[in-house]
Amino acid sequence: MISNDPRVPWSPRAAHPADGSTLPLYMVFFFLLGLVGFAIYGLSDGEGALVLAIIVSGVFFACFLILFAVYWIGYLLKGHATWLAERQAESDGPSTGHQPEA
Repeated sequence: MISNDPRVPWSPRAAHPADGSTLPLYMVFFFLLGLVGFAIYGLSDGEGALVLAIIVSGVFFACFLILFAVYWIGYLLKGHATWLAERQAESDGPSTGHQPEA
């Protein structure tokens, strides 16, 4: 896993996306843009404007759903990595699947 030991030859990893505020901000931004596109759909009079508003709001909501999926998959993977690290710490090393000999 990630180590803070100064003897580690590689640089530490960047922060996990589930820890940052950028991804949720993009999610809110695309959700609001989708709502604006939906409002334009409701306010439009011409048929060409309706089609364009439907496409625009659909694209923004699709972006929101993709970011939502990426965020929650990252959140679940982070939780799994934490659980796995705790489990390995309890067994004093990585699990090899072999039972200790008694």
